[in-house]
Amino acid sequence: MEPATAKPGSEKLNSDFFYGWDLLFKTVEGIIDKKSDILIVLAHFLLTKHYKFRCVGIGDDKTLPEDEVGSELLPDHWNGDNTKYSLRYVHNKVLYLLLGHITEDALIINLLDINTKNVSNICVTPETLVVAVKGGITTTMPTATDIVDRFRKELCDPVFTGNSREATTQTQVNNERTPASTSDPLRIGEPRRPGSFMPHGFEPRPFGFPDVGRGDLDPLGRGPGNLLSFPGHSGLARFDPFNPLNPRNPSGMAPNPDHLPPPHWNPDYYM
Repeated sequence: MEPATAKPGSEKLNSDFFYGWDLLFKTVEGIIDKKSDILIVLAHFLLTKHYKFRCVGIGDDKTLPEDEVGSELLPDHWNGDNTKYSLRYVHNKVLYLLLGHITEDALIINLLDINTKNVSNICVTPETLVVAVKGGITTTMPTATDIVDRFRKELCDPVFTGNSREATTQTQVNNERTPASTSDPLRIGEPRRPGSFMPHGFEPRPFGFPDVGRGDLDPLGRGPGNLLSFPGHSGLARFDPFNPLNPRNPSGMAPNPDHLPPPHWNPDYYM
């Protein structure tokens, strides 16, 4: 039976997610002498099994040999210092450092990407999270699922997820599915007026041209039809390339007869 502090469904998580923990723990159980060691082993298990890291030794050396492949096991003397931990990992030929510092009642863990210099940190309390240093994972850490969740969010993801191909692909897919906002200031033309009717596929006043022809396309619109109205002259054609319209010189305007409205012309197209 799972402890009362475990989350619902943690039994399945323990059997799947923590598969391989017992084998790893058996390799280091004999040298574990403090509770903070258990939390470092858990961080190592998360990195090597679920993030596909490989440990390449101890220390803070920032150089990585090209032929270094690493191991899923903890190296010798990984907990030899009583106040700190320094473990080196490799993933896709990128070097990472897992650093731990023991204070009076807490363990501060950092994960550093040597290439990008991105670093994360988490502060945990070994005395409250680790119940025993011997036994299975539910005996040593009854809230192991909660600890792993924190390790993921606060330690691993801020440094590593941004470099993973899966996360990049997911972000690109989400961006492709996001529709363009109608209030985007970079869109050509002005935004739709609230409450106005707009036929599907009809763009409002592109490039700032006058609102001409809306009455032809939109029965409920209030824009004019095919004809432009100017002071002193109504019913002129939309374009007169041979004689530009000049309201200040009416006598100079001589549109062709076919530009004028026919006799008894009814401007209401829909009656």
